[in-house]
Amino acid sequence: MADTPEMPSAAPLPERILVAGDWHGDQAWAVNVIKRVPELLAGERTRLVLQLGDFGIWAGRDGQRYLAAVGWALDQVGAQLWFVDGNHEDFTLLDAVAGTRCGDGRVWVAPGIFYLPRGHRWAWHGRTWLACGGGVSLDRAARTEGRDWWPQEEITPAQAAAITRGGPAEVMACHDCPSGVRHTFGRPPRWWAPADLARNDAHRERLQQIADAVQPAHVLHGHLHRAYHRDCDFGYGPVQVSGLAADGKLANFAVLDVATMTWPRRRRRMMARPARMRPGRRG
Repeated sequence: MADTPEMPSAAPLPERILVAGDWHGDQAWAVNVIKRVPELLAGERTRLVLQLGDFGIWAGRDGQRYLAAVGWALDQVGAQLWFVDGNHEDFTLLDAVAGTRCGDGRVWVAPGIFYLPRGHRWAWHGRTWLACGGGVSLDRAARTEGRDWWPQEEITPAQAAAITRGGPAEVMACHDCPSGVRHTFGRPPRWWAPADLARNDAHRERLQQIADAVQPAHVLHGHLHRAYHRDCDFGYGPVQVSGLAADGKLANFAVLDVATMTWPRRRRRMMARPARMRPGRRG
């Protein structure tokens, strides 16, 4: 994960991008989605995939093969991938590459693949975007610290304070979902620890506090493995919240017009085969 030349500053701003939810290191799925870029982003001079966490940063040969395959697919279609961190990432590896920042603050991870650290801001078409990765592993009880779980998965109070000091942002690209967006879930598995459920609630509240401070008009997120578009009211005005499903579902990805902040190819019913469940670290 050494340094590499960044995107030329003269590259035109994207008009449309492909936004994707959790991939969990699913190589076949990731490559399949990327191969759709020429069709989905036809006519775009700057082809970009924005991935909303649980991308699949892992140590060992599996992790290396995954990054190599994703990088190869991106090269084939002339695209880049930017991702925020999810809760299922190897944060030891992410911390190791934190010093390889491009001039604009992105972190180079592999050819064509860039990490957007928490609090990273950039501008497209007059709107400030804010990267705000992080989440809670509700299956923490089945994981081992340093092998497939890291405490850095959560946004810390210090990070939240630093992010809010950065000022307003029109768009938040998150992994987790702010608590102001109401969801109904079934009964959790018995082996999920009450402490982790409480951590999750606290994390969503912390993310909501960030949103209340920076006051976005748009929030994009993954993590919940469900796709939807909803207009919410966080107390300062309307907010369009969009969630993306996980790998294995066609609703995992969608085209976003970043000039108008609309979803031109949104399907009426975005359903496909259910996401495949994986044991261990890729859950």
